[in-house]
Amino acid sequence: MVQSTINKIKQTERLMLMLWSFSLIVLYMCSFLTEYHFPHEEEEMVLGRKVLGDLQRLFFFSLMGLGFLIDLVRMREDRNKAFIFLLLSLFLGGFSGGVGAIQYQVFNFIVGEGQ
Repeated sequence: MVQSTINKIKQTERLMLMLWSFSLIVLYMCSFLTEYHFPHEEEEMVLGRKVLGDLQRLFFFSLMGLGFLIDLVRMREDRNKAFIFLLLSLFLGGFSGGVGAIQYQVFNFIVGEGQ
């Protein structure tokens, strides 16, 4: 019975880690696509830029929530693992806009030089 519970907790942790990774990837892709489709600041908000911005906020907060849940599960095993994923989510998610823009600039430089 105890082994079954431990296995279920480990499976839940793996699922949450996969969802956390997926949320982080989508967050960076939204940042990349925002820079790709809307490279300059416009006076008025374009609908596509607004949608991508809303998606970024949605996935940032899902990343934070999943990080918190992962930390709760991990703290059951070891108290020293408290808030690691929450801090990672805050750090990696907070810099996603800048990193996505830099990734696009590097991609544009590589593809632009090849033509």
